[in-house]
Amino acid sequence: MDRATVHKADATAPTSVPTPRPADLAVVGSTGVLHDATSQINLLREALQTEKRRLGFFLGAGCPLGVYDEAGEESACLIPDVAGLTKKVEEGLERESGLKDCWSKLCKDCTGGVVGAPTVEHILTQLRTILALKGNPHFGDMSSEELKYLESRICELIASEVDKQLPNYPNAYRRFAAWIGRLSRVHAVEVFTPNYDLLMEQALESERVPFFDGFVGAREPFFDLSAMEQDAIPSRWVRLWKLHGAINWVKRTDDSVFRCYPVKADQQLLIYPSHLKYDQSRRMPYLAMLDRLRSFFREPDSMLIICGYSFADQHLNEVLIDGLRGNHSAHCFALMFPKLEDCTVAVSHAAKNPNLTLLATDGAVIGARQGSYRPAEGTGQPQGRIPGTGQPIESPAAEKTIGGSCRLGNFHHLGLLLEAQSCVKDS
Repeated sequence: MDRATVHKADATAPTSVPTPRPADLAVVGSTGVLHDATSQINLLREALQTEKRRLGFFLGAGCPLGVYDEAGEESACLIPDVAGLTKKVEEGLERESGLKDCWSKLCKDCTGGVVGAPTVEHILTQLRTILALKGNPHFGDMSSEELKYLESRICELIASEVDKQLPNYPNAYRRFAAWIGRLSRVHAVEVFTPNYDLLMEQALESERVPFFDGFVGAREPFFDLSAMEQDAIPSRWVRLWKLHGAINWVKRTDDSVFRCYPVKADQQLLIYPSHLKYDQSRRMPYLAMLDRLRSFFREPDSMLIICGYSFADQHLNEVLIDGLRGNHSAHCFALMFPKLEDCTVAVSHAAKNPNLTLLATDGAVIGARQGSYRPAEGTGQPQGRIPGTGQPIESPAAEKTIGGSCRLGNFHHLGLLLEAQSCVKDS
């Protein structure tokens, strides 16, 4: 049977998304629509156990904060989020007055409109937009060469902040990698991330899980577009797609891209901000990575799990939402760390797309219907415990409330859920 026939057969096969039971459906209470958090977590677990469907993960900038201390009590704050990274870069420029003044002016230029507090990604985009102007671009008193130096310093400071070693004790990344290593699936698991760090690479290597990231070779692995397009690598190899580059991607003067670590001082880091202009984002290998995300949604009955992503990147949002709209058999679980009221962009998308299920801490949007969680029947206790373990999916300091809760938007708790999945499968 050829590949086209297989796809046709898959497309007509019954979906492997578990059929919602009455307890899974929303009910209308005195305070509005109520969703069952535990039932939704069970649906997610059942979908994860299905071996034949295509499975992908989209891990955002919030995931490194899910690396907890060895006791598992609180975040180790290994790598800051985008706001924290912006503050670190600004502090790193304090000693260089000329660069700091230019940074402040760029920050002021980025303020206003849809941008509230500008991040390092907004500022780096603004800087690159100026450098892309024809002629001899300048900004204030800074020449083109000085602006290029500022760009390189910002990239260096970003790299220094996100270049961290993954702790040796059990943590979210290691649990995630160990879970993948135990899987036996028809299709390869695909991991998409806009993060520049190498935490996922470290976790996969430590758990001896083979992965392919678009680069081939040994001494200086080079980007190979043909290998990505043909995708002839065994399914047990994880596909790791770094949507915005990484701190070990380097660009040569001839525009070729290769991977090396550690990067030498005279090498140009290939780090893309998440608010790139579209003409910049068409460059390789960034375009190829986005094409992998687009093609993932074209496959029948694909499921994507999002964690640590705030839906703050309009460009990535368009790819995600267009993919869901173009394939109604695809489904996406967006696991959100904040409360529902703080997920306005994600909620607006989920309210228009029934195949986007949004699970926030205190509420959800399921089947395009927004509501809070209802308490477990007859107990008045919060929902959201890891089924089969009794361990609450919430921070130890979380206050018990009459309503339900779901903490899977914290990568730490998603890792615990996957670890519990492995234990159940082994038993």
